[in-house]
Amino acid sequence: MDYRVTSTLAEDTHTIKDVEEYLNKLYCSSVGVEFEHIQNEDERLWLYENYESTMKEQFTPAEKVKMVQLLVRTEEMEKLQQKRFATHKRYSSEGSESITVALNSILAEASLINKENPDQGIEYAVLGMPHRGRLATLVVVNDYPMRNLLYKIKGNNDLPAEIIDRVDDIPTHIAVSNTKKFTWSGADNTRNKDVTLTMVHNPSHLES
Repeated sequence: MDYRVTSTLAEDTHTIKDVEEYLNKLYCSSVGVEFEHIQNEDERLWLYENYESTMKEQFTPAEKVKMVQLLVRTEEMEKLQQKRFATHKRYSSEGSESITVALNSILAEASLINKENPDQGIEYAVLGMPHRGRLATLVVVNDYPMRNLLYKIKGNNDLPAEIIDRVDDIPTHIAVSNTKKFTWSGADNTRNKDVTLTMVHNPSHLES
């Protein structure tokens, strides 16, 4: 081939049919990527290289269980809110529930302990995100107590009773910090550092 391709494509394909099957498998199934708008060719190739090598990795049974647990927690939380508080504007994560799996995976990977370099691996992360999917991220990813969220959804005020000239903020603007381990699976939590994840107030409202 007289053009730049990823190393995995060069190694795994020998005929046009191989190329077609390879590309269909990685780019025409359940995952889609968009890198072509990046003008720097080296950056673009780096993204393709890492995407293709990552897509070839196999999940362990424990990792699959962890992913299912996160997805089920997210979906059941959304169903509960829809059933019990149908008129509450909740900016559901329905259709994008996998965001909880993605965030957990990113934080687990970033907090891995490196015995040769103890300084490697994050201990703090700051997350800013819009309304959509925010409540699920609060509860499922950052372990914000569900009872506290329901307390707010029911219209209760967190402000002291003596403050009568102020209105409490809405649930989708909650900011919270929590320290926990983010892991690939529930079985082994010794490979990761504790991470303090801070979800800041919705950035679209800071200037107001």
